[in-house]
Amino acid sequence: MDDIIETRAPGQDRCPPLAAVPGAEPVTIRLPPLGRGLVATRHPQAAEVSARVLEWAGRHLAFLPLSEEELRYALWPVVLFPEWAYPSAPVERFADLSAFTTYFFAIDDTLDNLRGGDDGDEGGGHRELIRSAVDACVRAHHGEPDLTSPWVAAYADVLDGVRRRMTPEQYTRLTSVCEEWFEACVRALDTPLKDPDLETYVTHRLLTAAAEAAFGLVEYATATDVAGLRRADADLEALCRASGRFGVLVNDLFSYRRDLFSGGPVVNAVTVLQQSEGLTLQGAVDRLCEELDAAEAALHTAHDKVLAGPLGERPDVRVFMKGVLEMTAGNLRFSATTPRYHGVRLNLDPQKGSILRLAAERTLVLSVEERAW
Repeated sequence: MDDIIETRAPGQDRCPPLAAVPGAEPVTIRLPPLGRGLVATRHPQAAEVSARVLEWAGRHLAFLPLSEEELRYALWPVVLFPEWAYPSAPVERFADLSAFTTYFFAIDDTLDNLRGGDDGDEGGGHRELIRSAVDACVRAHHGEPDLTSPWVAAYADVLDGVRRRMTPEQYTRLTSVCEEWFEACVRALDTPLKDPDLETYVTHRLLTAAAEAAFGLVEYATATDVAGLRRADADLEALCRASGRFGVLVNDLFSYRRDLFSGGPVVNAVTVLQQSEGLTLQGAVDRLCEELDAAEAALHTAHDKVLAGPLGERPDVRVFMKGVLEMTAGNLRFSATTPRYHGVRLNLDPQKGSILRLAAERTLVLSVEERAW
């Protein structure tokens, strides 16, 4: 079956083959339907805004320690994320969110290269680069930007619209959780996790995936401010926790191919389950899918509880929760289809069971189960 969507300019739906670990062979996994209670939609102005963001990224992010090919293939698939994650955002906010997430994905790719690289002089130099960049971005948050730094020049441009459209309190919260993400990423470079169990790993991933920042971005997408309500209402907080857990686990499930064949150490929820619980590959995948089902169930339970209570009568809370559900569904659709993880853009509906063959060249959809599991 033809499982590649050829809808963009040549090259935008494909990534180059990964540099496989010597001796690594393709593997096959079977997935059940996932996210059956979630509805993913694409932003109606995605194509126009994404083209603008890619042009912006090409100008502002060329300084990154990535080859031209790595940068090109890192950026093109990334703009698919905000297209699905923020489908209801006003276009100006959607453009800001697209630039913001593209910038952070680019940093994440640089960090991946450092984690997967050697410990020679070049690797050490790149580590110092990322540490100095983190320091410069933190100082920019506090009104001391060094615009001679290309990291800060790009970051200041990203933050400009966000700062103008957020309240000062929201902006402070967002930049604070971004600083926590920066610090967590630097710690992960210096002291990688050693033989974690799943819960230890998920706690770590929620930090290195900037899960808390995601809810600040949902507030921005929906023009709401519910942080105080989250602190006061256990069900609203549970909604966000379940969304964050679902998000990091679904990313790990579908990025397993990229991690497996990247040539560096593989630290992924799949391998954590294999090593900590003695599971086979398919056993770990099955276990991870059970965790995803449980997280989705918790998400819907919390959502329904909030709707049934006094907060459910507030329009801002309802809009925010809709935004969380949209982001959760969009992240699932992005993870299941993006060439960032699969080498090609897959025409894969994650709400149908499938059998996938993971190879260095690409993910191949072997079959799709139409029936319910």
